[in-house]
Amino acid sequence: MLELAHKLADSDQKFFGGWVLAGVEAHIHGVATKLENHMLLEKERKCIIQVRGTASPCGEEQLVKELRVFLVLPKHKLGSKPAQAETPAGKLLAEHCFTVQEVREYVAYTGDENIIHQGEHPIVPGLCMAAWLQQSLGFKELDWRVSFLAPVYTGDELKVYATEQELTAYVGSTKVFLIKL
Repeated sequence: MLELAHKLADSDQKFFGGWVLAGVEAHIHGVATKLENHMLLEKERKCIIQVRGTASPCGEEQLVKELRVFLVLPKHKLGSKPAQAETPAGKLLAEHCFTVQEVREYVAYTGDENIIHQGEHPIVPGLCMAAWLQQSLGFKELDWRVSFLAPVYTGDELKVYATEQELTAYVGSTKVFLIKL
C-alpha cells in the first residue's frame, strides 16, 4: 500500500493543502511493475484520484493493485465537530500510538506534504494508518473500503477491533475509521 501512497503524491499538489482523506478503496492482488495516476473526479471541494498498478506476467497487462482516494476540502476546522462516543465491539486485533517521527518518515517517503500532517502534533495520514494495519496483520492481498470518520493525532492510542465483515478503529470511545472487508 505504501508504494500506491507514494505514487498518489505525484497527483496535482492542489489536493494536498488542507484537503482531508474521507475514504479509500484498496485492492491489492500482486506485485505491480507499472503505476499510474488518474483523476476520476475534480470539483471545488471534492475529488477522486485513482492509482492503478499493473503487471504483464504473460505479455498481457493485468490490474494487480488499485487505490481510489476520496478527498474533501472541509468547510469547518478539522476536529471541531464533537464525535459520538461509542463502545468498541469485536475482538481487539491491533493497537498503536503513532509518533511524530513515524508521520515525518511516512511524509518523507510518500511525498504527502499536506499541512495537516506537519507540526508538533500532526494528524496521522489515513494511508499511513492503513499501511500500518496491513503490515501488522500480515496481509499480502486485500480488498478494503475504508471510511475515515475522525482525525487521529500523533500520541493518540489507536485500537482496531474485528467483527465478521469489518475492522473498526477507535481512539478512546471515538470511532475514527471503518474498514469493510
